[in-house]
Amino acid sequence: MARKKKGFGKFLGSLTGTAYDRTIRQIDKVVDESEPGDLARELNGIARSVRRFYDEGNISTGEHDLLLEAVEEVHPDGRVFKKFDDEEEEEYDESNMPDAPELELGGPVNLDELMSSSGDGQGSWGTDEYDDYKRKMAEEFYRDSDDAIASGDHGKMRSQDPGGRVFHDVEQEAEGVKREILEEQGIEVPDEDGDEDHYFDDEGVEWWKDDDNQWWYRPEGEKDWFPWDE
Repeated sequence: MARKKKGFGKFLGSLTGTAYDRTIRQIDKVVDESEPGDLARELNGIARSVRRFYDEGNISTGEHDLLLEAVEEVHPDGRVFKKFDDEEEEEYDESNMPDAPELELGGPVNLDELMSSSGDGQGSWGTDEYDDYKRKMAEEFYRDSDDAIASGDHGKMRSQDPGGRVFHDVEQEAEGVKREILEEQGIEVPDEDGDEDHYFDDEGVEWWKDDDNQWWYRPEGEKDWFPWDE
């Protein structure tokens, strides 16, 4: 905690004229008049008086801490006294680190297992709603993805990139995610094997026909798609 300057304490003391003011003047007097060997003892006595003034209601907690800081600034032994701010903003190090509370944690919890209707005592309350929610989310995801493909530039399979590059890999990844979600929900996903509009020829070239009956091909090892002009 940064120490407050002694001058600020003197300024407050001059305004109040209370026990705080008298103690500030007493500290200055002890520093000026005490022998070097007696200074530490005199300042320790003032520190005890500061605590007594607070207990008697003569100074506030803020004044209490300011007075002790004033004593610390001139103490020949560099002694540090306990202040109220120390209790509110206690600093910890390796020697006084508090023990963390012990938490009663079980193993990892799977939400699907937690909401499963087969759980003991769970019954069916909430589980049907949860299953319906997952199914609806999967169906909406599948439908929204198809709508996005149909409404964008996917008819031509070209992005908005000025260079005219093709980004069909992104659609393939999205399609894979859709299939995984639907399969997890137990929804039957049509098998793409044997699709006349998407296949690989004997040379490993991938062919695909969009909704406008435009054929596209991608040579083996290539990332970009190219239109096929007959």
